[in-house]
Amino acid sequence: MQHDQLIDLTRRALKLARDNATDLAPAPHRIDARDYTSVERHSRDRALIQASPQLVGYGSELPGPNAYCVKTVMGRSVLLTRASDGSVRAFDNVCLHRQAQVATGCGVAKRFSCPYHAWTYDNAGRLVGLPGREGFPELHVKSDGLTELPAAEFAGFLWVALDSGATLDVAAHLGPLAEELDSWGIGRWAPLGEKVLDSAINWKLAIDTFAENYHFATVHRQTFATIARSNCTVFDAYGPHHRLIFPLNTILELDNIPEEQWNPFHNMVVIYALFPNIVLSVTIANGELFRVYPGDRPGRSTTVHQNSTTLDLSVESVAAGAQAVFEYAHSTVRDEDYRLAESVQANLESGARDHLLFGRNEPGLQHRHLAWGRALGNASPDAPGL
Repeated sequence: MQHDQLIDLTRRALKLARDNATDLAPAPHRIDARDYTSVERHSRDRALIQASPQLVGYGSELPGPNAYCVKTVMGRSVLLTRASDGSVRAFDNVCLHRQAQVATGCGVAKRFSCPYHAWTYDNAGRLVGLPGREGFPELHVKSDGLTELPAAEFAGFLWVALDSGATLDVAAHLGPLAEELDSWGIGRWAPLGEKVLDSAINWKLAIDTFAENYHFATVHRQTFATIARSNCTVFDAYGPHHRLIFPLNTILELDNIPEEQWNPFHNMVVIYALFPNIVLSVTIANGELFRVYPGDRPGRSTTVHQNSTTLDLSVESVAAGAQAVFEYAHSTVRDEDYRLAESVQANLESGARDHLLFGRNEPGLQHRHLAWGRALGNASPDAPGL
């Protein structure tokens, strides 16, 4: 993001903090409780995500030629590789023979050998080794191979499409946010790994927790609220995506500092909601990625939490500190946000009330649900135009 834009966002955040205010939606908005519990809605949600471009990680997870990484997307194992020319390719991580996975984890390799019968593939997905070839006369080495999926490295991130015949146009998907996301360099920072949360909550309820900071003063009283202001957010929509600025508690100190000396990143967290199921959180030293997927039923979801850092991880103490920050953020989401959300999910499934109420002070929450509704063709015609 350009420095002038950061300064402008800081001005907006500072004014809200001074006024003890937040950006507001035009009106409160109600959401049907069945959006979180209906099997029919859950099926449509899964289809929507499966048809969308999938952000699956950081470009830095494939740091050089012959690097590879395995990702799981809605239960589907995907193998990503970087070719010698630097391009990224993706394949279903499924052997042609008995459907075993041919790779695990991340690393560097030119060949992948199936652990079941040693069928071997190169990092372009071609079948290059077939023991007992006489048993499979219809298959041909180097002309048969793993099913390739559309893949791209764009705005610093790794993207795939789950339909092998789809066109993957990430630039069109991101629209005006593409350049801004790329400017951060998050996807080129050093990756810190993945942590997975399998939770008894609907996937939209998981994402809801990242769409407002109204809850900080209560849910995160001893954690995030000691760092960031509660119920104070700068909101901007970009088509189906949006950006939130969460001012830190230190931002009011800028009243005593000349604007030319401001360091915006010392005073804010930037949150991006990328349609339909991605959340990015950017701070001065961390680029967090939350990939949220529907589970096998409405009341289950999986969140893959990743982090990258600008810090030099070759220094042992620095690496340990970065991992500690990652664990702190992860445990807070797990033990405070998601634990509370599990009780909300139970109430939703009880049928005690037929709707949820989103306030004017929750524009990100409203925008997220309106974008999903419009994509599914079921947005209310009198819904606020965020």
